Amino acid sequence: MLKLRTLFVSALALPLLGCASVSAPPDAGPRIARISPEELARILPKPTPKLPTAELVRMSKQGATAQQIIASIKQSGSHYALSASQLIELHLQGVSAEVLDHIQAAQEQDQRDRIAEEINQREQRHAEELRSEQEARRNDLYSDPWWPGHPGYGWNYGYPFHRFGGFYWRR
Repeated sequence: MLKLRTLFVSALALPLLGCASVSAPPDAGPRIARISPEELARILPKPTPKLPTAELVRMSKQGATAQQIIASIKQSGSHYALSASQLIELHLQGVSAEVLDHIQAAQEQDQRDRIAEEINQREQRHAEELRSEQEARRNDLYSDPWWPGHPGYGWNYGYPFHRFGGFYWRR
């Protein structure tokens, strides 16, 4: 009786051990595509402003308001990539803080737009890869569950063959 019980318990435990095993290594999961510093530099090239910073200083010294300077920046379509020390230097030369805030906000928005564009392009490439893979699977004969015919004609293994077709379950 004890041997029978041991055999019965081991027969039940063996499938559970198969379920508990890891089929793939833990590092084989989906990889996250990271942006390297070189790729980030390619995505975010240094903008060349159409309205140079010397012109901003000149307009400020001539008495132009911050709104007028911001309007001229927007009209020219200038984008600046200024460091914090350059912004401080411009402020010391007389450019108002409102203009510098606008320049900084436009710089950050430009970076966000470029990164979002790159992410959208990557997602579109990924979606296209998925579509082509699904199309290849759909056109593959061996991935069709009813290939080369439905079970009524006895083509699939495990179903009995009947002369005139028909599908009968085994009992």
